[in-house]
Formats: sequence, C-alpha cells, structure tokens
Amino acid sequence: MHKTHSWRLISLLAVSIVLMGVVTPSTWADAPNLKKKRVVIGGLFSLTGSWATLGRASQAALSIAIADANAYLADRNASFRLEGRVEDTQLVPALALEKAQLFARQEVRLLLGPQSSAEVAALRAFVDANDLFLFSPSSTAGTLAIADDRIFRFTPSDGPEGEAISALMDEDGIKAIVPLWRDDPGNNGLQDATRRSFTALGGVVLPGVRYSATATDFSTAVADIAAQVATARVQHGANAVAVYLVAFDEAVAIFARASQNETLAAVRWYGSDGTALSAALLNDPIAAAFAESVGYPNPLFGLEAAATTKWQPIAQRIQQQTGNVPESFALGVYDAVWVIAKTLATQRGKVRVETLTRAFPQEAASFFGTTGWTVLNAAGDRQFGNFDFWAIREEGGVLRWKPVAHYNTASGDLRREE
Repeated sequence: MHKTHSWRLISLLAVSIVLMGVVTPSTWADAPNLKKKRVVIGGLFSLTGSWATLGRASQAALSIAIADANAYLADRNASFRLEGRVEDTQLVPALALEKAQLFARQEVRLLLGPQSSAEVAALRAFVDANDLFLFSPSSTAGTLAIADDRIFRFTPSDGPEGEAISALMDEDGIKAIVPLWRDDPGNNGLQDATRRSFTALGGVVLPGVRYSATATDFSTAVADIAAQVATARVQHGANAVAVYLVAFDEAVAIFARASQNETLAAVRWYGSDGTALSAALLNDPIAAAFAESVGYPNPLFGLEAAATTKWQPIAQRIQQQTGNVPESFALGVYDAVWVIAKTLATQRGKVRVETLTRAFPQEAASFFGTTGWTVLNAAGDRQFGNFDFWAIREEGGVLRWKPVAHYNTASGDLRREE
C-alpha cells in the first residue's frame, strides 16, 4: 500500500490557476456546449448547516469537476455534457429528502451527496423507488453497506476508521475511553466500530453519553462525561483515560463547556472524520485552544502519495475557492464526477438503471483519481483506504490543522508525523 502524502504543501504553495468560480444560483455548465444534451448531477451538500466546511468544499469540487470532465468529453466529441446543480441540505435528513424530491421532479437522476449517513438513510427508500443513483463522498455507517442498491459510497465504511482510531489510542497508552457521540446513523456506527476495535485490543469502553442530533445545550452531557472520566482515572490511572468525541460542528459548543471542567481538561481527547479539518472548530478561539491542549487527533480517509500529482492541483483549486484546505471527502466528490462522466461516455449519455447499476462499479474499479483507486466492494462502498490523523497545532503563533499520524489498514502500521 502507498503511504499517504502530507498536505502541508497545500497551504504553502502559491499557485496561479484560472478557476471556474462557484456561482449563484448553484447551477453551472460549460457555455460553449449549450446545444449538447445535458446530463444533470444534483449536489446535496450542507452549505449553511453543520459540517458546512465540507459542504462548501464539495460544491467547489463539483463545479471544478464538471468543467474538467466536460473538457474531456468535448475532446472526445461526446454527444452529451454534464451540468451541476446544488441544493443546501443543512445536514438535516428531512431537508435532504425534500431536496432529493425536488431534483427528481426536475428529472435529475444522478445525486451527489449527501454528506452524513443520517441523510443517506433518509433518502435510501426514495432513491430505490424512483430509479435514482446516489453517490455519497462521506457516509460511513455500516448499516448502509447494502449490496445491489443504487447507493455508492466513495469512502470506506465505519469499521476501518474504528480500527485506525483504536490503534492510535492503544499506541498512546490509553486503557479506557469515555465516548461522547451524536445520535445519528453515521456517528452511532463509528462509536460502535471503535467500541469493538478498542475492546479487541484489550481496552475498556465506558457507557459514555449519546446526545440528540438536535441538541444545543451540552451542560448535562459534559457533566456526565466528567463524572465517568473521574471514576475511570481512579481505576485505570490518570494518564490512561481519554474522551472519544464523535460529532460534527457542535464540537465547538461541547468544547466551550469542557474547557471549563478541570477533569476534562486534564485528559486526552480523540475525534472522528466529522470534525477533521473543521473551519468552525479552528475559527472559534476557545474551542481551538481546547482542542490543541488535549491533543484531539481526528482520523480522515487518507490520500495516496502515488496520487499526489492528481490530488494536489485539485486541492489547491478548491482551497482558492473556499479559503480552507479541503478534506479528502471533497476530493471524493471530484472523483465521483469523473466516474460518472466516464461511465456515461460508454452509454452515450443515457441514464438507464439496468445498465448503469453494473457499469458504475465497473468503471470505478479501473479509475485512479485524486483519491487513488476507487474500487468499490460488493456493497458499493470503497474497498480500500488508509487514514491520516489531523489535529490542531500551534505553528508560528497561529493555530492550524496539521497532519500528525498515518494508519495503514492493510499492514496495521501506525506512523507519527510529529
């Protein structure tokens, strides 16, 4: 397996690239080919809700991919071109379903997103009943790993991530963890996967606290976690206990509370893909300072060094549009558009259920994109994937997201980068 390339160069390199901007309203296509048949990809991203850092990066990735894929199609004189439209789901499952239904009424049958497993779960029956195809760049819930449906996920399911974070905790000498997690399919799945993996390594997982996806007041949850941590430190040692937080942008509010608690400020914290590279967390002074003080590494699907020449220019283009270093999930959006484009090219732009259900995985199996090989397993989920760990660190007097470790799922090797 290839080792993951550090992303430090993204924020350091100065580039001069003519970009296709994110437009408003959120619809775009390449103007010189307006007479060609249009195949629309409907983006379902959280632009104003939680996890909007990824949503805005995904919107940028979609617009860039549409432009690049259409140039490819034009070079080959294809009979169709792609068009992108985006709707804001705010990371709310019911709203994501409404937006999917809107796309369906517009005869848009290719959906890219949504971001969370809760949203994907809300759309699954509608997708199957209406001959739609859904490509999610970031849903990980194992409960959605279902063969023969029309949901394709360009990231591994929750099992490998649970293995990766457990390996890091074990390497750090953690003997007991107290989980604090959001009650939705994806975060429930990550908590379950980590509980299994950490226990298999001989660790102890306390009951922890599961909070509502709509919660805004975390005073009770934080107090409960603090009590469990205090008990565990007596049993397992002061330096052998950690908090495992599985959340989205509500981590900012949680850290505001936790920073006022001496017990929680004295132990290490670990996170998940939902907060890795979060601009909301980094831009909040209290939350960012707390995250830096307690370690708080977050696993995220990693990029291959062998694909550096592919992902680095695209990551730079996304960053120029959004102002933030994009996470690998956004690059998964870019790759998904290419798999769609190349698959449709073999079908002359026709969206037919009986052929595309087989054709999409076949094309993905032979595509090497910004995220490396996009091979899917029998459930339509990414088959291979390693993990980078991102944490907030001080650099030159400024707090930044930095890569701090890498985990190879094939070998089980853990490599530190600090």
